[in-house]
Amino acid sequence: MMFSFTNTSHFSSDSKSKTTIDKENWKIILGRKGPIEYIHKLANEYIQSQKPVTFKIINEILAHCNISITADILNDLINAPSIIIKHLDSKETPKILKDNIGLPSSKIQIPGVYIFKHNITREKYVGSSSQLAKRLSGYLNYTHKPTGKFIPLKDRLSRFTLEVIPLVNNHNFRSEIVLEQYYLLDPDFNLNTVKVVNNPSGSNAKPLFMYNRDKTILFYFSTQQIDFIKNLNISHFTFSKHLKNGSYYLGKYLFTREAELHAKIKDISILKLALQLEKDRKLFNKNKPLNSLSRSVLMSFNNNYLDKEDNSMLFFSIGKCVEYLRSKGLSATQTTLVKYIETGKTYHGYVFKYV
Repeated sequence: MMFSFTNTSHFSSDSKSKTTIDKENWKIILGRKGPIEYIHKLANEYIQSQKPVTFKIINEILAHCNISITADILNDLINAPSIIIKHLDSKETPKILKDNIGLPSSKIQIPGVYIFKHNITREKYVGSSSQLAKRLSGYLNYTHKPTGKFIPLKDRLSRFTLEVIPLVNNHNFRSEIVLEQYYLLDPDFNLNTVKVVNNPSGSNAKPLFMYNRDKTILFYFSTQQIDFIKNLNISHFTFSKHLKNGSYYLGKYLFTREAELHAKIKDISILKLALQLEKDRKLFNKNKPLNSLSRSVLMSFNNNYLDKEDNSMLFFSIGKCVEYLRSKGLSATQTTLVKYIETGKTYHGYVFKYV
């Protein structure tokens, strides 16, 4: 994987006011202030304005998901075909869902959006899932935890009509998130208590933290596991194993969902943390074979800027670096790039080195 460090931020922890600054940073982490608080406020204000929902407002709100769409994409999603089920307590309901989105046990799960509409009051609830069959099974079998306004309505689904919108074309991103956010900005969906989809700070959030062994230092946090995989080059299997078992990654780091509010937030950028982990892997995995093509590479504009965050990019393999250069219209091969790394000469205006 490749990660660009031109727009990263880090936590400040000046020694003279560590306690105050750490408290402020924890507020940001928990979504009580900062950009996450802003998007909630933005969504609520837009709903109150009753303006038509546009792709621009969706892009602004979904910036925290790194999703950006066009007007054509939004129009395509809004007009996606749907299935209407009026009698949810009917024996035909499971068959209808099976025929259209498969079973909860199906190996291939269809993503999409679902809308519950009360037959009398016309109140609405919208949700989305990358696994529609599994999610809807939880509603129909009343196995979801009682949170918010809608789920506590147990044994009353017969009073609702269900609309299911499968999204087979996912536009290379989670398009169900975009469509759900579109509906969340509609004031008619008054059974949704949280107005920001994929909410990183609401009741459904599952934050992930990376501490040192005794949880006195917080190195990194995110609401999505993919951030640890993409930004820090930690494999999905390895991350999941250590998170589940409570064991220490590289013998030094602990992954957990539990926040330790007394921990000091490490004043370190994502670039420096990624480089630190690469060095730790060398020591921890020193007996494992490592060829040149699998080594991480740091790319900078010239030698004077190596390790400078604003001018550097880190690639977790030679192949990913070559892919990036080619995407910029530059000719590149793994063999040629390895030669330039070993000689330290400039290649396409860049200097490369192994990490």
